[in-house]
Amino acid sequence: MAGELQRPVRETVTPSVLQKVVWAGANLTSFPQAAAALKMLADIGLSAKQIRRVTEQVGRDRLEERRQSVAEFRNKPLMQRLTPPQGVAAPQLGVVMMDGGRYQRRDHFGEKDYDGSHWKEDKVGIVLHMQSAVQDSDPHPEFPAWLARAEVVREIASLGTAESEQDAVGEALCPTAEDGPAASATAAEPTAEEHDGFAEWSPQWISREVIASSECGSDFAHHLECVAWQQGVIAAPRMAFVADGARVNWTIHKQHFSQMTGILDLMHALSYAYRAAQAIDASGKTSRRWAEAIWQGRVEEVIAELRAALEQDERPADQQEPLQRALTYYEHHRARMNYPRYRREGLPLTSSHIESTIKRINIRMKGSEKFFGQETGETLLQLRADSLCTSQPLPTFWPRWFAKQNGANRYRKLAA
Repeated sequence: MAGELQRPVRETVTPSVLQKVVWAGANLTSFPQAAAALKMLADIGLSAKQIRRVTEQVGRDRLEERRQSVAEFRNKPLMQRLTPPQGVAAPQLGVVMMDGGRYQRRDHFGEKDYDGSHWKEDKVGIVLHMQSAVQDSDPHPEFPAWLARAEVVREIASLGTAESEQDAVGEALCPTAEDGPAASATAAEPTAEEHDGFAEWSPQWISREVIASSECGSDFAHHLECVAWQQGVIAAPRMAFVADGARVNWTIHKQHFSQMTGILDLMHALSYAYRAAQAIDASGKTSRRWAEAIWQGRVEEVIAELRAALEQDERPADQQEPLQRALTYYEHHRARMNYPRYRREGLPLTSSHIESTIKRINIRMKGSEKFFGQETGETLLQLRADSLCTSQPLPTFWPRWFAKQNGANRYRKLAA
């Protein structure tokens, strides 16, 4: 029976205690830390192994419930998938973002095609209810001074080193992030006055639903689409899909969210300009000019200058490489870089919300000494994502889970 827990431990575990155990196992940095915290804070004496087993078992049932929900959504006629569920109101502005993270796996050790890398990709997506005003003209046509500061340029330029067309995990620096004026506490932050200027026109976050999985891109895409439907986002009068340049992001956008305005994360767009400009002009004048052109929606001018620079055959290969990468990037994504229009329509310019969400997922999943089997990793990704959702799905999941147990007191037992 789904959710049945085997072999009792020395103490009786009530439903309330069981929920605490699973929360600790899914949200603290490790199972040993969960065991220590439960003992210190709640006098619950379970070992790390016991916490792992019960967290995995409950997590598997939560996964099964989620997969069933996605399967039911996929079986709906197209018109029903484009209409929100009964009683769900569409937001003023609906936004979908996605990106990839990493965690270490051990289940592939010894396989024939094992390449020696422990790191495997997980995908994270968020569905946001947001609100913003639509403007008659660009509310901020001038390039922000703080984005031209030397320390900011260095930090943004580093994003381009991490991204390829297949995989991109960057640090967005944006004053619309929920935790403050930037997605990370670095030198690359706007001042309080500069942040207030952005807040006047930037979309405001209202609610967030989070999904995380190491399943294939197709399964993840259907899951993300299902959550967008459940939240009424697919019927919002204004919709946006925001991501960096990774190919999988825009494949999913094309196949599942083509009705949404596609927006390339501004910070990754700037990163390519900064790195390419550094290869030909150490003064910073070229990088400032290209960044300003991108901010103002004049990416074709940057493309033309990059082409001209590449035609100089005497340029060494180490200078040509960032120029070619930037040119390819902008040619591929130029249709997603109309930032003046996005500001007028009150749409987000960056993927800062998904970047900060991935950091929260990584608190549990990522670490030099953390290795998971695929099944354990998937259950933890599911439960960790649940805990970050505004809707808080676990409190409503628990009554359904307890109702399925065999016998009146089966839920009182944990794996030994």
